[in-house]
Amino acid sequence: MKRFPVISLLLTVTLFSLISCGETEEFDDHANWKSRNSDFISQVASRCSDETPETAAQGQLFRLLSYKLDPTQEWDNSSYVYCEILTKGGDTLSPYFSDSVRINYRVRLIPTDYYPEGQIVDRSFMTQNLDPSVNVPSSHKVSSLIEGVSTAVMQMHIGDFWKLYVPYQLAYGSNEKNNIPSYSALIFEINLTEIAPTGQSLSPR
Repeated sequence: MKRFPVISLLLTVTLFSLISCGETEEFDDHANWKSRNSDFISQVASRCSDETPETAAQGQLFRLLSYKLDPTQEWDNSSYVYCEILTKGGDTLSPYFSDSVRINYRVRLIPTDYYPEGQIVDRSFMTQNLDPSVNVPSSHKVSSLIEGVSTAVMQMHIGDFWKLYVPYQLAYGSNEKNNIPSYSALIFEINLTEIAPTGQSLSPR
């Protein structure tokens, strides 16, 4: 008869251990986060071509050096934003740093065990796939965007839909931003819908 309390205690300890393991695994989804994000960008860089926005085919990766850096010097992988053209727009106009733009966007963290496609941490459109006919773009100054995104947007044309792989050095660096952990490389899907040159306003909504 005295064995039952012992068995009950063992079951309680086992259950507590299982719960603790589940909590630890969830926390470990971001373990070694800085090195994993750097490794992810290195893998993306290894698949990159020498194409430019003008010559890259749809789905082909190319890189753009941060607008802040001297293109005549050598830079490592963390100094580039890596771009993939999902859809080409029909326009030829690109925004300047001081211009205003409207964009549809979605932002993910790098893929993990719990989020194989990357956890969505910010978005302007809620549809599963981009639908410019129903999505309402958000307004931004190009200069207010993070370095990696502003670098890419200044090379985009109206109607373009790009996927960007942004190293943490060109994003928020060692800082946390809302639900974005420190040292996070970011994966953006961006559709440029409108440009307002400096001194002009975006169209009314």
